[in-house]
Parts: sequence; structure tokens; C-alpha cells
Amino acid sequence: MRILVTNDDGLSSPGIVTLANSLARDHEVHVIAPESQLSSVGAARTYSRPIRVWRLSNGLYVDSVNVYATDGTPSDAVFIGVNMFKPDIVISGINLGENVGLESIFISGTIGAVVQASLMGIPGLAVSIEVPPSGKFTIPQIRSDYFRDAVNVVNGIVGYIEAKGWFSGIDALSINIPSPGRWSGGYRVATRLARILFKETLIESKDPRGGNVYWRWGDELVQLDPDSDAYAFYKEGKLVVTPIILSGLIPGGISGVGEVENALRMALNLTNQRTQ
Repeated sequence: MRILVTNDDGLSSPGIVTLANSLARDHEVHVIAPESQLSSVGAARTYSRPIRVWRLSNGLYVDSVNVYATDGTPSDAVFIGVNMFKPDIVISGINLGENVGLESIFISGTIGAVVQASLMGIPGLAVSIEVPPSGKFTIPQIRSDYFRDAVNVVNGIVGYIEAKGWFSGIDALSINIPSPGRWSGGYRVATRLARILFKETLIESKDPRGGNVYWRWGDELVQLDPDSDAYAFYKEGKLVVTPIILSGLIPGGISGVGEVENALRMALNLTNQRTQ
């Protein structure tokens, strides 16, 4: 298969290096990813300036892997990579830090990359692994064997796709692997996502000139819904796979849809009255 690999941690992250080098044993692999850390940018795109891309040779990747850096976002990287290489599938990761819960679907650059691929008609796998808190939003020195479980899972799923095709009705998958030693060996295909995982607070501080600066941060919630992806991941030590479906359809039976229509009718009536 022809595989495009990207991430939001940057090209020197051990997660993307280990994944790309492993996939290259059996597949044609092209890597295009941000030159530096861009976590939590979601599916952001760059329109206000040109996006630069350049060939990279940093000694981390095996010779058979084509490696390109970009100053764009993960979504930009996928848009450019799909047009350049026409891949069969896009794989984003291995991200340093899990992406479970509803917030991750909207915030994660790792997931944003495969959403971009899906919108272009290319299936995608977003792959994330649990790391210690000190390893999130940084490029820690993690040995390649830390990613063994994640790499084996990805290779297995890619092999299935190569043999049987992509999963009908699904646009992308978000795969989350517990840290080595914590994975129970079990798994759950998530049908319910935890709505909130962190109790965030606003932390105010001062810069050297006395101006106000702010951090948003928070601890993970202790109580989790037993039916949620987060409970399976954190409490049961299971590998969690979340199907991502971009149908563009609003499910029927939601009473709020009718309420929105009522609000629009009221608003348009008021607008008409004011213009008469």
C-alpha cells in the first residue's frame, strides 16, 4: 500500500519515526509533517500565508521513506501530501499522549489530520499512545520499543485493510493504546465518548513586564461513565478504538431541531416587521 504518515508532534518525535520505519518494511511510505510541535490545533488550516514544504534528511528515518517537513498544520500536511503522493491511506501518529473523549475529536491535531484525509476521500487512522505527563506536548527521549504494541496493532489493521478493504460506513479510526505494562490485552470499540475528562482551571500569572498571562490546565476527573471510552481506557486498561463518521446528517428525533426552526421563524417575523 502507499501510505502517507503525519503527526502533530513534529518530524523528530520518536512516535512517527518508529511508525514510519516499521511500515516501510512492507509498504511505500511518504512522511510529511510539521517541523515542530503543534499539538491541540485540531483540523486548523493555513490560508493567511504560503505553506512551505522541504525535503528532509535527518538520519532518523530509513532510506526508503520519503520525508518532508512543513511549516503548516497537520491538516495542511495531509492536504499537500494527498495531492503529492495519492496515498491509499493516511496514518497520523504515533501521538505522544492518548486522545480519548469527545474533546479530543475537536482539539487533537492527530485526529484533525485524518479528518482532513476523510474529507478528501482517503481513509485514515489516528494512533495515540499513553505517555507519562512529562512526555505530553514535548519530544521526550522514548525508546522505540515503547511503541511496540502500537506498531503491532497498526500493522495488523493495515494488513486487514489491504486484504479486505476499508470499513464500510466509517471515515476514520482513532486508536488509543495504554502505556506498556498497563494494557490489559483487551479492547473496546467505543460507541460513547466521555464528554469531559479534565477539570480545567484558569491560572493567572505575570510576564517580566508585569502584564497578565494565563494558562489553562487541569487534573483528570476521577469519576468516569462506565460506558465511556475513557472508562475503558483509564479504568480497565483497554485499547480503545473510536470510529469517526462524517456523514453530515443530523440524526432524526432530536427535538432541538424543531426548536431551532421555531426560533428562525420568530427571528424572520421580527425582521420582516422591522423592515415594513
